[in-house]
Amino acid sequence: MEITAKEAAQQLHEIMKSVRETYERNTEELAYCDGEYTDLTHALEFLDPELIHQLGITDQLQENRRRRRRAKDENERLQPLYDLATSNKGIVQEINKGRRKVQDTIKTQSARSYKSRVREDLQYLFDEARAASRSIPNHHELGV
Repeated sequence: MEITAKEAAQQLHEIMKSVRETYERNTEELAYCDGEYTDLTHALEFLDPELIHQLGITDQLQENRRRRRRAKDENERLQPLYDLATSNKGIVQEINKGRRKVQDTIKTQSARSYKSRVREDLQYLFDEARAASRSIPNHHELGV
């Protein structure tokens, strides 16, 4: 599978952004679960056993702990990547810088043309060849 420099830069950017967002969303879920856990255990402490049963507090408590465990486990797995994404060096900023450089290079290359140095009689042929090459989609645009 081939990948262009532009696609690679974009994918790296999206991956690091996704790692950061997922980690932070899991952190919010952990905080919510901790608060909900306290509420549910207080319900166990203060409410009548029949009401606890009717409200399904024990089932809610079990689901709370499972959601918390999933978020905690995922953040443990994401931690090394999250550290990269948020380090002082800022790998995301470096990836963005690389992505901009790739885009600038593509723009520069698309504007590139050859100017004859000695054989001015060939210049119109160079110009025609360049115009023709712009009208032919490359293999990437064709999805090949």
